[in-house]
This record gives sequence, structure tokens and C-alpha cells, in this order.
Amino acid sequence: MNIFQSIFLGILQGITEFLPISSSGHLVIFQKIFGFKEPPIFFDTLVHFGTVIALLIFFREKIKKILLDTTKEIKEKKVGESMKLIWFLFLGTIPIVVVGIFLQEKIEKIFDSLLLLGFSFLFTSIILFLTALKKEHLKNIQKAKPLDALFIGIFQAIAILPGVSRSGSTISAGIFRNLKKEDAFDFSFFLGIIAILGATILQVFKISLVSSNEIFYSIFGFLFAAISGYFALKILRPIVLKGKLHYFGFYCFFIGTFCLIFSFL
Repeated sequence: MNIFQSIFLGILQGITEFLPISSSGHLVIFQKIFGFKEPPIFFDTLVHFGTVIALLIFFREKIKKILLDTTKEIKEKKVGESMKLIWFLFLGTIPIVVVGIFLQEKIEKIFDSLLLLGFSFLFTSIILFLTALKKEHLKNIQKAKPLDALFIGIFQAIAILPGVSRSGSTISAGIFRNLKKEDAFDFSFFLGIIAILGATILQVFKISLVSSNEIFYSIFGFLFAAISGYFALKILRPIVLKGKLHYFGFYCFFIGTFCLIFSFL
């Protein structure tokens, strides 16, 4: 790996992690079609941590408010909005933990093909297109029910499949459950902080010896993943609030079709 590859992969990770177009799917495409090697574990870990940093910076004010309100609610021994949100985040995280523990390695091996990847991208496009049919979004997250959190969490678990976008699936799931667009956006990425950070921590235990060159290139990947991820969030939020999430469905449909055609060549 050279510095240009590390910067490119960092930018690719930051953009595709948050825009609803599947980061894992794009990585498989570049590996299959363009001959990219799978990034070293240390590099991959730092790049994913960069996306976590982007999330923490982007949502810093809301996270600060949640922590302060939660502390206050604990002191007052009451269950308020922040405690309810944390409870929903716990419920929403259960499905991906279960799937990640028992199925992730098998899924990655099964979906290491452009044919199945193409179908996954098409699945993402369908989910995104369906959001255009939902016109009314009445509930905020405080008025949601545990079933809503589990429903969104199940969609996040499905997004372990390469080609299925995590952000696209979870935001869409929130919209399907009639959450307000802003709440669907926020809840999706609050879940994302937990999921991405958890996966990053698990990767740390797989790291063995790391060369100084690898550390150097990984730092560039980390920085560009954080920067591009932050701007991807800035771009995506107004698109979601304007009800235009389905626009990304055209891109996923094109990429999915491309993968299907290329798999037969």
C-alpha cells in the first residue's frame, strides 16, 4: 500500500460508510474488478475509527445533551426521554450483535461474489425507492415503541451483507415506522456509532505486528476517512430531511446491475 491508496481508501470508506451506498459493497467491487488487495487489519481498524470520530464530531451537541440529560434522570431516579433513547439503542443493537457473532464470517465468504453483491445492491435500491412512498412521518423517537427500535435494528443486521447499506437500511426502516425524518436520521447514526465502534474494537484483537510504514499510511487513511465521513453526513442530512433519500436508489440500482452484468463476463 502507498500513500495514494491509503488516501483513496480513506475517502472511499468515509463517503460510502455514511451515504446509503454500502461501504463493504464498494470494497468488494474494487477488490474484484480493480485488483485491490484487502486492506491490512490495522489500516482497516484505524479507517473505521476515523468514521466513528466523524460521527462523534457531527453529533457532538446532541450526544452532549443526551449524556447530561441521562445523568440528570439517573440522579432524579426517573425514566425520561434520554433514558428511553438509550433503551431503544440497546434494543436496536441486539440484532446486529447476534448476527455478527454467529454469521458474519460465513456471510462474508458467501457474498464474496459479484453476482450476489449485485442482488444486494438491488435490494438496497428497492428499500430506498420505497421511502418515496411514505408521505407522513408523525412520530419522534420519544413516541416510538420498542418494536420500532427492534425493527430498525433488524435492518441494521441485514446490512452486514456486502452491498446492503447500513445507513440506507436503518434510515429507511425508521421512515417505514413513521418516524420523523430527522429522528430516523439521528437514530440510524446513533446506532451506527455503537455498531462501528464495536466492530472496530473487535478488530483490535486481530492486530499482530505493525510496521512503521503501515502506521504512517494508516494515519492518512484515518484522517481522510474522518474528514470525508463528516462531509458525507453534512451532505446526507438535508437530503433525508427533504425526503429525497430515494435518489440514491438510482445509483445502487446502476451499481447492482453493473455487478450482475460483470459477473457473467
